[in-house]
Amino acid sequence: MSLAQLKPTGSEDLEQYPIASGTRLESHYYFKFHHDRWLNSDFFLLTSASGDWDVQGVALALRCRAQEQDPVGTLPVRPVLIAALLSMPLQTWESFSRRDPSPLDGWRTCLVGNTVRLMHPEVTEVALDALGQRDKAADRAAADRERQAITRLRKTVDAMGMGNIAGQERFLVGLHRWLDEAYPAGNRTSPRILEGVEALTRQTSARF
Repeated sequence: MSLAQLKPTGSEDLEQYPIASGTRLESHYYFKFHHDRWLNSDFFLLTSASGDWDVQGVALALRCRAQEQDPVGTLPVRPVLIAALLSMPLQTWESFSRRDPSPLDGWRTCLVGNTVRLMHPEVTEVALDALGQRDKAADRAAADRERQAITRLRKTVDAMGMGNIAGQERFLVGLHRWLDEAYPAGNRTSPRILEGVEALTRQTSARF
């Protein structure tokens, strides 16, 4: 695919990239690589047959660089920026872009907000999967932190002589969240815990 083929006829005709601007994977030091797709792709077969191993290398480098972009999985459209990402002179990149197939084979223009960038369906799929895994990991970590905090709170409440409350899981969860909201950065001192117990007790009584 040449640079001319990548130029959009009108931005209103372009699809919106499914990942929002500002979405990055800073701690993402690897990405899923479907080697079977790669080895059986028209791009790999054609470049292998013609001995264009350098084109394959640049194509892989672009996929790697796309992992660092904003949003993740995209590339800039301007040739000078792509050349800079590859640490090569613009003239060298323009020479690569005229090869058939070029390292941009499979990439197409898209919209990120109002900005035109490049996307590749396989790179996008991998980026979406990585973001999903990151969000799941974050949810699991948040749930673990809450469980640990409730366990500590249960022990503190029991030590304060409120064993009846320590055995009420739903009340403890409510107390934990009340303390998080009322004192997000503060220690869970006995007076604050008592304040929370009284507040929740009043709320419960008001319902009946």
